Amino acid sequence: MLVRARALSLVIALLGAVVVLAPAASPARAAGPKVAIIVGPVNTLTDSYRRSADRVATEAAAAGATVVKAYSPNATFANVRAAVNGAKVIVYFGHGNGSPNPYSGWTEWTDRVNGWGLNITAGASDLDGINVNMVYCGEKALLGTLGAGDGAAQRANCTGGPITPAPGFTMVYAQAHYAPGFGERYVESTPVTTLAEAQARVRNYSYPVLALGGTYIATAYSDAHEIVKRVLTQPTTTFGDIFRQGGGYSPLTLTAAAHPDVAGAEYWVQQTTISGFHFGQPDYWYAFAGNPNATPEGGTGPALRFSDIGSSPFIADILWIAEAGITNGCGNGQYCPSATVTRDQMASFIARALSLPAATADYFPDDAGTIFEADINRLAQAGITNGCGNGLYCPSQAVTRDQMASFIARALSLPAATTDYFSDDAGSIHEANINRLAAAGISNGCAGGVYCPLDAVTREQMAAFLHRALD
Repeated sequence: MLVRARALSLVIALLGAVVVLAPAASPARAAGPKVAIIVGPVNTLTDSYRRSADRVATEAAAAGATVVKAYSPNATFANVRAAVNGAKVIVYFGHGNGSPNPYSGWTEWTDRVNGWGLNITAGASDLDGINVNMVYCGEKALLGTLGAGDGAAQRANCTGGPITPAPGFTMVYAQAHYAPGFGERYVESTPVTTLAEAQARVRNYSYPVLALGGTYIATAYSDAHEIVKRVLTQPTTTFGDIFRQGGGYSPLTLTAAAHPDVAGAEYWVQQTTISGFHFGQPDYWYAFAGNPNATPEGGTGPALRFSDIGSSPFIADILWIAEAGITNGCGNGQYCPSATVTRDQMASFIARALSLPAATADYFPDDAGTIFEADINRLAQAGITNGCGNGLYCPSQAVTRDQMASFIARALSLPAATTDYFSDDAGSIHEANINRLAAAGISNGCAGGVYCPLDAVTREQMAAFLHRALD
């Protein structure tokens, strides 16, 4: 991938040169936060996008916001730039253009990617012919860094930047290609998006937003109105939790990483399936970038019980099992979310979760000395485990996902399932218990109709399994 230098100092200097003139507030009632909604030209889809945008406007107004619309055929860069001036939330519906893509590969043309597809001529039409009716005003247009070497269409139609939203603004991309990670896949033979491609797209698309001091959320779930409502009505909730409240949130497939271009920021992608989209196959439909511990009002959320779970997609589950007394973490104020669960730790998790009574016998000779020996015996006495074979328990071995299914299915006496849910557990001695977990809604597998039975279970995943099983 071509990685270019990120000139944050130049962006800050440009923003400092902009004088923002705000209208005087009414003496009777101060204006609410400004929400700017953009609808770019998308040909025959434009009417449906305008309807979706109006739904966002209705939710925003109900939350007390002042709504400004810049809809095709009047969504030129000049009109959009005026609309987003001082906006606390920006929502974009329209064509997306990101990188990598089929046209330039992994090379970023930052004059036209990572931004908005807008009208060239105000009032003309909703047609989306590139550089005829519509122009891609990309990252450089948003940051105000277009130069002589950039595209002629961009230099003619996307100048006047940088954009000047309110400090700490939220940018919501609604169903724009590339913004959440998915690309253009119009025939089934086109390869499914890889994790590396999705991460690169979200990293790149989010950069100008983060460079301008904003937070980035991209969705293909037709839920932009719900996201905006949460941002406006939950000002002290962290952005990480606002993202987790989304209907498309998938903790089992979420990948979080430090943003390579913006200090203190992260970017999250996840692979899910939306019925009717991309032939029913999984893709990357929901993404986040920014500081997940920041809040819409500009603060940070309360201190976490464990210092190392801020980036975990299972943070809510970890906190739940901690509040339930099932875990005290791994020591030193940490939870060690990515560490694998060993068989003796599994015994402790389940024994505490079910408040199993003390055992009257010592069942295994190989657990002497482990701090979890008493819990191992509790599990054995309750009939939840018979050990690993040959009269042993194998306390230090990692727990695999199929073994975890048996532990939980036995612990909860889950009924037999009537459906075979996964294609990759045939032949496993734990297959029936895997299906019991799926039928009970405790596991949806690891992705795309598979369970990954031999993968080791991490401590954060274990928190999620226990939360679903017990709550």
